[in-house]
Amino acid sequence: MTSSWTRAAAGLLRAALCLALLAAPAAAQAKAAKLRANDAIGRPGRAIELLARLQSELALGIGRDVSKEPIDFFLVAKDGAALPEAKFLGTGETDGDGKAAFTWTPEGPGTWRVEARVRRGSGYVALPAPAVVAVPPPERTVIVVHLDGTASPATNLNMFRGTDNAQLPLADGAKLALGLLAQPYQLVYLTDLDASFGPKFRDWLALHELPEAPVLFWELFTKAFAHATYVEQSVARLRKDLPATVIGVGAQASDAQAFLGHGLTAIVLGSPPPAGLPDEVAVARRWEEVLGHVAMSHGVARRLDALAGEDAAAADEALAELALLGQPGLAYVHRHRRDGDPARAAAAALVAGRIRASQAFLGSLDLSSANQALAGLLAAWRAGDRAVVVALHRDRKAGLEAEVPALRSCRLVSRNEPEPGKVVYRLRLVPREGEPRERELAFVRGDDARWLVDAAE
Repeated sequence: MTSSWTRAAAGLLRAALCLALLAAPAAAQAKAAKLRANDAIGRPGRAIELLARLQSELALGIGRDVSKEPIDFFLVAKDGAALPEAKFLGTGETDGDGKAAFTWTPEGPGTWRVEARVRRGSGYVALPAPAVVAVPPPERTVIVVHLDGTASPATNLNMFRGTDNAQLPLADGAKLALGLLAQPYQLVYLTDLDASFGPKFRDWLALHELPEAPVLFWELFTKAFAHATYVEQSVARLRKDLPATVIGVGAQASDAQAFLGHGLTAIVLGSPPPAGLPDEVAVARRWEEVLGHVAMSHGVARRLDALAGEDAAAADEALAELALLGQPGLAYVHRHRRDGDPARAAAAALVAGRIRASQAFLGSLDLSSANQALAGLLAAWRAGDRAVVVALHRDRKAGLEAEVPALRSCRLVSRNEPEPGKVVYRLRLVPREGEPRERELAFVRGDDARWLVDAAE
């Protein structure tokens, strides 16, 4: 009996070993997984956290977080040029959310391409995950661009459905404008797309040849807060880490509120723009106008330096120029009102006050008749408010070049109507200094029923 039992046990053992050998290749076979890495931006000489996430591939594109797997990080390119060989940076181990982190301190400025890789011999296999890490010089201006609605039509729904990137057109003018902005400035892209669509969206950016820049995705499926909260938190983090973040471009009113709330020049791009925007928002209907606003924002910064300086003549000249900016000027000076330099902050407040005063003055005028329009022009002359004088001319250039007499009083010499919708006045002007003189003015009625000065007449 013992011999029979022994033979039976041996047979069972051989069968178990055979099963184990047959199962061994299957057990050793690596499982398919997806690895993605987050873009980042930081400053030279300061630590930057590199992040990657590993998920096993399941049905319907849904992944399961993989924990306790080592993820290696490598530098593979700088400023668009591939390195001779990948440089190993370090390793992070995935946590319960499948996320691995490694802290890297860049030695100098540049735009780096980093790859996260699953280590050889792992139980999982995944393609390397690229990430853009921008390290701009401290003095380089950072511009935040929310791509949704300004350049990109992509949504989480069409990304989930797998819509071909070629069917997602780039907004007119976006490629040229962003290409021009990327030369002197550091761009950072925001998008409402969930981070899981990162690889597909990066392919879309490459398809349309947009400048390479960090993309901050909205982790929609793990952080289900509102769009406005996502933008506000992203801008707050950028502003804290990179004080040179001073301009924001978006399509929604909530984008503008986030930009303004953190002291940025806010530009909203839309045709038509959203209703109810604050006065301090610069409105653009085309990308070309965005370029104009960015240029004006930096030009205003230089003029504020003159206004805040000790040269009285230069300060007076700067104030005269800045007061003519109108409503967009409120957007350009807004960020400077929080400046740590009290002289610059005061200069910005002065300009904003002058612009608002001129707007209120103009808004109080009745331009429904030629006589009332003449009264408004004479009042603007007496106040020495060139901004209002310019607004009362049909042609802005003519208004800028027109004389603004230092007027004490005037007398009507004649009034005639050579044709319907046109009135010509001859006035005797009495200046504060010098001899009285006569001047002729022509007012015409526009399509909007307002009467304005026609300098050509």
